[in-house]
Amino acid sequence: MNSGNIRVLILDLGSVSRNELVRQLEEHPQIKVVGQAAHRRQAIRLLQQLMPDLLILTLDTSTADNVEIVETIMATSAIPILVMRFFPENQWDDDYISRGALAVLYQSSDPPLSNDALHRKVELLVGVKVIRHIKGLRYPTELKMPVDRPDTRVVRAQEDWPFVLAIACSTGGPQALSKLLQALPGTFPCPVLIAQHIADGFAKNMVHWLDSVTDLKVRLAQVGDRVEAGYVYILPPEQHLIVKNDQRLAAIPRQESDVYHPSCNLLLESVAEVFREKAVGLIMTGMGSDGCRGIELIFQRGGRTLAQDEESSVVFGMNKNAIDKQLIHRTIPLDDLAKVLLSMAFHGHFESTLP
Repeated sequence: MNSGNIRVLILDLGSVSRNELVRQLEEHPQIKVVGQAAHRRQAIRLLQQLMPDLLILTLDTSTADNVEIVETIMATSAIPILVMRFFPENQWDDDYISRGALAVLYQSSDPPLSNDALHRKVELLVGVKVIRHIKGLRYPTELKMPVDRPDTRVVRAQEDWPFVLAIACSTGGPQALSKLLQALPGTFPCPVLIAQHIADGFAKNMVHWLDSVTDLKVRLAQVGDRVEAGYVYILPPEQHLIVKNDQRLAAIPRQESDVYHPSCNLLLESVAEVFREKAVGLIMTGMGSDGCRGIELIFQRGGRTLAQDEESSVVFGMNKNAIDKQLIHRTIPLDDLAKVLLSMAFHGHFESTLP
């Protein structure tokens, strides 16, 4: 008999495979589907009544209305959300993530998602500490293209950079990056390189979205780009990018065995080797341990290492690994990260928590 230690609520918006999904889920001895809702209001009511551990939103088509459902639920209930779509088009997937869903899965009929893969995903997401979706962040109601802004940056040569900032993040990262980048001015005098775990094809839309909320210039990183101050480089997931000695980006092909893409470790390690004491590594919210090895090399090469704190992290995983290994000079709440980075960049102030 299913003991139901993992309680799942399904919000079904037209999926023809709901019964099969319930069967798949309950093949796991610890998973129990405790309720099924057919619309948003019913789901919100059942969330309050049943207190499930995970909400699975099933879709046979994707619309802006469905994105709003995720945002509404995250504004009223702090619960991990898994979006499962039963169609191949992925154009809205990054919007679900940016509004608070933890993951999007495509349930194909050929080949179907295996029970083991579904169970592993549920086990990973259940128990993730989530926060209610912060509507105060300037999430656009629809995707905004970058706007033309006066370029107020002062062009700085590498020797004038206070440091190069390399950021590693995963689950919960897009929301956290949005808040951090909003608080950094266009005059921030350091290059910013970001390895955010994301599915193939989604990085471009994330770049447009982040570019719309910051005065820095956000771009999709490409092979051959020269790293410059005032720019934020979002690494694409289709290949791993690193910084070479000439401050240009180069590619390392992905392998089938690679679990994380883009690789946080490869980016941070290259920044450590090239910029050494001018490297600053920031490891933020995310599952797993990617980035920990790169943070360690920055630490060893004389750079500075920062971590987002547990309280403000959606998932205290990647950052916890680095903190537990005593590789982090300062652990900082998300709301204070920009202030610390600005103090370091403009005033050279840095108070380490390590000897």
